[in-house]
Amino acid sequence: MTIVKILAAAFLLVVSAYGHEQSSALKFTYDTIDFENSARKDKGMAYGVAVDYKTENAFYQLFYEKTDTDTYQPPLMDDLHVQKYFLKYTCQLDQRQAFHISYATISDNIMKEVDGGNIYGIGYNYQNVDLTQYVSDYEHFNVYQTDLKLTLKKEFGQVKTATSLMGKYIALQNRDSNPFSKQANKNYLTPGIKIHGHYEDYHFGAGAFFGKRIFAVMDDGFKVQHHAMEFEKTYMCGIGRKFNDVDLQAKYVYQKATEVPINNSNIKVQNIIFQLSYSF
Repeated sequence: MTIVKILAAAFLLVVSAYGHEQSSALKFTYDTIDFENSARKDKGMAYGVAVDYKTENAFYQLFYEKTDTDTYQPPLMDDLHVQKYFLKYTCQLDQRQAFHISYATISDNIMKEVDGGNIYGIGYNYQNVDLTQYVSDYEHFNVYQTDLKLTLKKEFGQVKTATSLMGKYIALQNRDSNPFSKQANKNYLTPGIKIHGHYEDYHFGAGAFFGKRIFAVMDDGFKVQHHAMEFEKTYMCGIGRKFNDVDLQAKYVYQKATEVPINNSNIKVQNIIFQLSYSF
C-alpha cells in the first residue's frame, strides 16, 4: 500500500500544477477468472482502481490491480498473489499528433522469474495510426514488443463506430537462460481486431486476437500477461451504459492457452469483468 500512496501523491502533485480546463475519472474493476485444464491454477479474482486526469494537452493515467488465484498444491506451494502498478502519460502535440510513455511493475509471490519486472513503453500517434514499443525487463530475460494499430471511424445514422486493426510483434531475448521461458518461441506475430460503438447512452464492443503470443502487453499498456502461458486465441465482447457521470460496463473474455514450461495445452481461460467509472 505504501507504493500506491506514493504513486497517488505524485499523481496529485503533477496534476495540481494545471489550470481549470480539466476532467477526471475514477474507475473500479472486478474480474473473475476461471482456468480449465490448467495444471497449476483453478479460479481467481482481480480488483482494480484507476484514476484518469485530462487537461487540454495532457492525459495522465494511474492504475493499480491486485489478483488472487487459487492454485493446485502440489505442484505449487501457495496460492498466487499478484500486484501490478501502471502509469501512463499522453501529450497531445497538436490536433493530429500525440506522444505517450508508460511504465508498469509487477509483484508476484510465486513466479520469481518475473517478480519485480519492469515494463516500459513509448509511442507515437499520428491521426488514426499508433505505433508503440514496449520493453519488459525481467531478471533473466527481456521481451521486446512492437504494436501497430490503425483505427477507422464510421457513423451509421446515430451509431458511431471505431474499428481498430492491430498487430503485435514479440521478440524474446535470453529466453534460453532459464526453464521459465526456455520452451517459448523466439518470435511471435499476433494480429487482432476490435470494434467499438456508441448509441445514445449505450456503448458496446467486440474483439479478437489470432495467432500465438506470450509475455504480452495488452490493453494499450494496462495489462501484462507475465506468466509463461502461450495464448493462441482470444475473443472478447462487452456492453455498457452511461448514467450522467456514472458509466457501468460488463465484459467477457475467452482465451485458449498452453502452459509452456510443462507443455500443458488446451487450457481455457474465461474472464467476466465489471467496471464502474465516475467522471468529475
